[in-house]
Amino acid sequence: MQLFNRDGNGAAEIVRAIGLIANGIDFSKWEPILPLGVRDVVAIIGPTPVLKLSQYYIDGPELESDESPDDMDAALAYLQQAVALFTWLRVIPTLDAQHDEGGRSRRLGENEKGLTALQEYKDEANILRMAYEAVDALIDTMTAGELPFWLLSAKYAQRENLLLRSREQFDEFYFIGSSRLYVTLLPLIREVQECEVEPIIGRERMVECLNYPTPRPAMRETAARAVALLTMKKAVERLPVQVIPEGVVQVQQSQPVNSKLRAEQSARQSVAASLGNDAARLLSRLQMMVAAEDETPEASGSYTPGPIAHSKGMTF
Repeated sequence: MQLFNRDGNGAAEIVRAIGLIANGIDFSKWEPILPLGVRDVVAIIGPTPVLKLSQYYIDGPELESDESPDDMDAALAYLQQAVALFTWLRVIPTLDAQHDEGGRSRRLGENEKGLTALQEYKDEANILRMAYEAVDALIDTMTAGELPFWLLSAKYAQRENLLLRSREQFDEFYFIGSSRLYVTLLPLIREVQECEVEPIIGRERMVECLNYPTPRPAMRETAARAVALLTMKKAVERLPVQVIPEGVVQVQQSQPVNSKLRAEQSARQSVAASLGNDAARLLSRLQMMVAAEDETPEASGSYTPGPIAHSKGMTF
């Protein structure tokens, strides 16, 4: 799977993809690490789109009838950017060090000063943020361009039969603003829907809520909101802090890295508790909706008495 150095200009392609790195990098030091950057992207969007775009990079514009060259070029550029940024995170710390037979030492010039731990943390956090934003742009490009290798991929198919089938639908109930995060949340969305919401409303009502237009719009909206909040609760509790964009759990402070991480952990616990409380109220509302439907004649099955025969006539 090749995304750089097709024509022997790998270093220039990496510099062009990242934009913030100095010219004259040594591609031989990047080449063995690039497959690890590819793995990071594959873990998010699956192997099919990466393989297709890699083939497009190697073979040139041999397109299917429903593939736009502009969309393919844009998707390839975002893929290269994401892979280069994920690889950069692995390369930078080691390039800062001097390795020889005597062990490892810090590589600094005579008048140079190294970054503090907090400065290094902020720099690497920003690079990671840009890598995730590149994946966001890649997913948005493939979705908007309706590129078939994405729409038919196993990763995209995970949204089938969900109440929240797109990032835009998820944003209606809890704003995340990230297609990459939405794709990451798909297993959690299905878990919440099937294990916590569907047992309350029942399979038949869930199928009706999944159809458009649904005969139960109020129930669907309440169920979808509960799914969004419970999904985010589980995400805040389970996913690494780096995966969740700033704004979901955000801590503003300029203290040592360890203190910042402890503050983030405390903030995540607080956010998860708040999401759980709000979701519990929505699940209670769903239970009341189901109970109200079950009490109506239409839900329980109405009975209209017929004529009763007596020895002296009929009673209606």
